[in-house]
Amino acid sequence: MPDKELLLIGTVHRDPDGPVKLRKLLAEERPVALAVEVSPYGLFYRRRNFRQLRRRLVRRVKRLALELEVSWRDWGQINAIQLQLAVPFEYRMGQKYCRDSGAALACIDSSLWSKEWIHKHWQLLLSSENLEALLQCSPETLSKEVAREYKIAAFLLSEKDQSFASAFTGTFYADSRWQQREVELAQVLEETYARVHEGRVAYVGGWQHLLRPNSGGTLYDRLKHLQPRRILLNDTTGAGRRAQSAK
Repeated sequence: MPDKELLLIGTVHRDPDGPVKLRKLLAEERPVALAVEVSPYGLFYRRRNFRQLRRRLVRRVKRLALELEVSWRDWGQINAIQLQLAVPFEYRMGQKYCRDSGAALACIDSSLWSKEWIHKHWQLLLSSENLEALLQCSPETLSKEVAREYKIAAFLLSEKDQSFASAFTGTFYADSRWQQREVELAQVLEETYARVHEGRVAYVGGWQHLLRPNSGGTLYDRLKHLQPRRILLNDTTGAGRRAQSAK
């Protein structure tokens, strides 16, 4: 292994099996520094408001499920919302790993961006209108939905000409706020990497940040001069752990 390596770990945030998989991967890769895609504000808000938000969610869902005569516990879509309201597994497992190993832990997402996102989108997410619409859809098992998203991620990350990846990210990265977020994530992660003299620096965050569309602008694009290695958390073959994806 070179003196230093940057490892980008892509996750599906609502992965119910994420804690087990991430704990295993960190134990195998043994980074000396870990950067997690979560902001200080996001952590503070979740820790302070999770119980209240979850009670609001369950109360509304129970009422709507009774009216619609459905069993809301069958809906993976509702489970996904509960996971989004909680402290992300990426941070919880990262914090545990760093406590046990002595590795450095950093929360590198923007609190300004996170605050805007939470207060704008979570109100809609928990609205009765949104929850009713979810309960009128066919229920999905969360683990199956997450597995499907990992398959999409694996395809887009391995695509040679990147045309599908470019189309996928076009909406997100046409937004100047998303672009600014990628700029800030890359800057903080590069600064973290520069402070480490030897060993592996790992980033854990949403797999979309690892894409390399022709249009440019992703976190990976902005860090490719460091020749990072990319891994999907769902990669059980180990192939992604051996290949230098910057080639």
